[in-house]
Amino acid sequence: MRKALFGRCALGAAISLTGSVCLGAAGGSAASASSSPITIGFISDITGVAASTFQDSPGGAQARIALQNAQGGVDGHKIKLVVEDDQSSPSTNQTVSEDLVQNKGAFGVIDYSAFTFGGYKYLQQQGIPVTGGGFDGPEWNAQPNVNMFDTAPPLDGLIDGSYYAADPTKIYKSLGIHKVAGLAYGISQSSQQSIKSIFSVLPSSKCYENLSVPFGGVDFTADVLQVKQAGCDTVIGSFVDASDIALSQAVKNAGIKAKQIYFTGYDQNVLGSPNARAAADGDYFTAAINFTTPNTATQDMLKALKKYDPSYKGGIPDYGLYGAYLSADLMIKGLELAGKNPTRSAFITNLRKVKSYNAGGILPGTTLFTGFGTAGIVPKTLCGYYMQLKGTQFHVVTGKAICGKAVPVAPS
Repeated sequence: MRKALFGRCALGAAISLTGSVCLGAAGGSAASASSSPITIGFISDITGVAASTFQDSPGGAQARIALQNAQGGVDGHKIKLVVEDDQSSPSTNQTVSEDLVQNKGAFGVIDYSAFTFGGYKYLQQQGIPVTGGGFDGPEWNAQPNVNMFDTAPPLDGLIDGSYYAADPTKIYKSLGIHKVAGLAYGISQSSQQSIKSIFSVLPSSKCYENLSVPFGGVDFTADVLQVKQAGCDTVIGSFVDASDIALSQAVKNAGIKAKQIYFTGYDQNVLGSPNARAAADGDYFTAAINFTTPNTATQDMLKALKKYDPSYKGGIPDYGLYGAYLSADLMIKGLELAGKNPTRSAFITNLRKVKSYNAGGILPGTTLFTGFGTAGIVPKTLCGYYMQLKGTQFHVVTGKAICGKAVPVAPS
């Protein structure tokens, strides 16, 4: 999951277009001079244990690409999106990655999955540009994976021997957080590191830790008993929505008067479910984007989702939906920089020169693509939002983005 101390239905082939890309030689796949369509693959956890967060993600990519096609595409090339479901499985992620390249003619791949770590090596070996969210593991900023571009600063892997995180001291102090219980998935290194980073930056806050929760797990009976016995005043879960809601309900059922913070769950799915809303009432959620009081760029994004994604009925997009939209936006950015007849190598080389990406003003901070594999790729400050659910509405804590100094965290 997105290691943020500040928080990151299958529609099939989203855009049906004829034509294919021409496969180049050593320079990589190239679009022909006749402005033929460019095929882009999309992989996510549409079914399986991570589907509670990612099942609607194809619609986000569909909307951003449909918007671009309505504006003429990229240098006259329309974009064809081919959707694959990795079924929340690392091995299936590799299988569908190979299928997209070998059989579907994908120029690049949007790999927006909690299991990208299953197929990334194949895509790197083939020189395929990959965009997405680096919440699944450390590969997004590790050599030799220069072909991989995370929409957010890469905080889920070692960089020059350290992890990086936003210093949460100020916001924790303002919320009255002192004794923290942190829980993470055992299968996900980034989920675990999100909790480890908190305790590394604020070691005195550690009250209880469980880094071996089954992915998608919903039984927290034993955990909450230990949290209660330890007297923790805050519970933090690095999970997908289903686990967030289950843990929050378990905490409340146990009569624990603790603050709760989650890295997903700021979305309409929670607001639209009376049971989920009741379970999460009063909880805090980190968010990369402010949909509660959106700026102009975010309003435009919501309009595109409403127009081009048939499944989107309004409200706050979830992590799967908006993250897929941003991942598609970054893929389009790379295509624009690759030239009129783009090659994979030109895409990778030119996007690596970008020093400031914020999805046209949607993101509160900036992402760097220079300095790959070094501390130079980490912005000096990391920004995001804290949202609190009160009744039927999310409220922006402090009313604005919260930024913290990026600090190195020694591996534990």
